[in-house]
Amino acid sequence: MHDPLADYRQKRDFGATPEPAPGPLAARRDDVFVVHRHEARNLHYDLRLEHEGVLKSWAVPRGFSYSPAEKRLAVRTEDHPIEYEHFSGRIPKGQYGAGTMTIWDRGTYELVKIPSWEEALQKGELKLVMYGRRLRGEWHLVRTQQAKNSWLLFKSKDRYSGPDRDSALGIELQLAEQHDVDASLPPMRHRAEHAVFRDPTTLFEMEFTGRRCFAQKRRDGTALLGIDAPAAAPPAVIEGLAQLRCDRALLDGVLVATDASGRPCRTSLERALAAGELDDLAYYAFDLLQWEDYDLRPLPLLDRKAALRAITPNTGGVLFVDHVAGDGPALLQVIDDAGLPAAIGKRAASPYVSGESDDWVRVPVCANEPAAAPTPRRTIQAVRARFQPSNLDKVYWPAEGFTKGDLLAYYATIADVLLPHLAGRPVHFNRFPDGIDGKSFYQREVKEGTPDWVSRASVPHDGALVPHHVIQTRDDLLYAANLGSIDLHPWLSRVATFDQPDFAVIDLDPKDAPWPHVVRIAKAAGKLLRGIGLRPLLKTSGKTGMHIFVPLRPGYSYEHSKMFCEAVARVLVRDLEEIATVERNPANRDGKVYVDFLQNRKSQTIVPPYSARPVRFASVSAPLEWDELEDGELTPRRFTLQTMPQRVAERGDLFHKALTDQQDLLPAIAALEDVLKNG
Repeated sequence: MHDPLADYRQKRDFGATPEPAPGPLAARRDDVFVVHRHEARNLHYDLRLEHEGVLKSWAVPRGFSYSPAEKRLAVRTEDHPIEYEHFSGRIPKGQYGAGTMTIWDRGTYELVKIPSWEEALQKGELKLVMYGRRLRGEWHLVRTQQAKNSWLLFKSKDRYSGPDRDSALGIELQLAEQHDVDASLPPMRHRAEHAVFRDPTTLFEMEFTGRRCFAQKRRDGTALLGIDAPAAAPPAVIEGLAQLRCDRALLDGVLVATDASGRPCRTSLERALAAGELDDLAYYAFDLLQWEDYDLRPLPLLDRKAALRAITPNTGGVLFVDHVAGDGPALLQVIDDAGLPAAIGKRAASPYVSGESDDWVRVPVCANEPAAAPTPRRTIQAVRARFQPSNLDKVYWPAEGFTKGDLLAYYATIADVLLPHLAGRPVHFNRFPDGIDGKSFYQREVKEGTPDWVSRASVPHDGALVPHHVIQTRDDLLYAANLGSIDLHPWLSRVATFDQPDFAVIDLDPKDAPWPHVVRIAKAAGKLLRGIGLRPLLKTSGKTGMHIFVPLRPGYSYEHSKMFCEAVARVLVRDLEEIATVERNPANRDGKVYVDFLQNRKSQTIVPPYSARPVRFASVSAPLEWDELEDGELTPRRFTLQTMPQRVAERGDLFHKALTDQQDLLPAIAALEDVLKNG
């Protein structure tokens, strides 16, 4: 009998690769698909479709696009066993397909048009509908005559097609659970009002006068929920809901009618609802609670709004409520000019919770300031620090002209995302009282005369308890900056657990080595760590290097993390010996990037994300998405005092998982031992 997995078996040594050996063939009741992100010699994606107990496979070098005009090469490869549906890991060097394999998407599919696999393969045309987190809707696989096993993959024109992105919503859905959202739950609301403010972690929206309600689209129809009025089904709104680019959705928004001057008016709305005159009503949608089978409420607001924007055609009776990131005064001035009552400030990283929440705040027009945008000095005054900042006009970055006031303004703006990465940790100050071109010194202890309100903690040292700074509050942060501490150097452990680091850290220090070598080593480190089951985080150092973090579950010692990172560093140096080294002495590095694992020692420090650095261009330590390493124009100079607040406003805290995603090293250590043995 023909063995469909013969090629798969022949190409692999199951004593050397962690890939699954095939079991007995058994057809599945549901047709499943899985897409692997394969970081081999060249990054590509492997599309696998289950049929008769095996996974029919295609390698897609350029990945997926939702634009029907984008046709991507897909190379038919050997069938894989059904056990591969759940496989992820690192295929060792020297083995077929060597590299890191991670699951990028998984779901079910169905063949359409030609429902017979045999007939579809014979004709060289598969039309399938996929139901995944990233891949949704109808796709075509068409065989070409250009070469053996050469196919084209492209998106059909359907409700999901659109811009050239690689997923239906353009966001990560890892936090979204697969279940329905109860449409009768109470909506999220603001708890308090606040004067106008700037904050890069906040999205500001117009407040629309109208009737707050949920809007729902299901396969059996659409509806506005909670509108108790005769014939309360505005035709334009119902038609707009039907045009949403999905089968199912639950939206939060406001039903609005306008007065004679075009302003939203509650009286006009109530009159229209009572009379059944609904033709001119519109629904302004500002949040998305459910998309298809997924509950989006745990996702950050910024992601939910991106998803809402992706599915809203923004024509007719359903309109997307856009926002201004960070700049409350700018939006409130527009609102005031339009005669509207208020803005709503919403924390960009906040999940959706029912009832009142401190993550939403109402900013009424009466709190608006008619003056121009605040200068750094006025920004500091608005913070209401517990001390009087000094010498704000002193130039700290002469080439760029940035002052001490600019530094304090930056830290005041970025504090909400920076403080969680500092809280509870002893911090060493790196003080530059005369700016980056002047003399500097480290301060490890709290000096005599420090105000009593400044946070501190006693650290055991040589049999004594030594007071160290601990930055808990915005005032603590601004106090440190006012002392001239441009950057901050927290421990890897907290006061309560001195001997247990929260992270294992690899520091890529190039010294005089070229930046592309840093990027290449960072890519290799990410592949290696993901391949042994970890979920590493990446950021620039703010100077010329990069930092790779693995958040740890409690219980590991500094010695554990140092030994683990040393093993990782030695694998990287073994595989990239021409550009990487573990030589500590810069004079002996021969122009190579130093892969530093010795930061993983008690009382050693590493700058946190968003910390400013005392270097040209006023660059800061910037969290990165791993795929940003594929950008050939990536450079640390892109992230500065000026640009980072807007990046945070648009993307949120890309490093927040460092605080929550605690990982177990033991399985990774076992997997790493195999890497060391087998290459």
